[in-house]
Amino acid sequence: MRILGIDPGLAQTGYGLVDVIEGELHLVVYGVISTEAGDPIPSRLQLIYGAVQALIKEYKPDAAALEELFFGKNI
Repeated sequence: MRILGIDPGLAQTGYGLVDVIEGELHLVVYGVISTEAGDPIPSRLQLIYGAVQALIKEYKPDAAALEELFFGKNI
């Protein structure tokens, strides 16, 4: 089974793909999709969407996991 994990973010979206073979995880690829802070938000989201679609097309994961967004105040 191949699993795509995504750590969402507008400036940087992290991703990793692992294969589960006989109960063990084997790294396939990992990386970051970066967008420019000055670009319009729709353009940034389109870039992230296109990059994730390309990952799915190339690596054909069986499942995906998306980290929940967390917003907190730094004291």
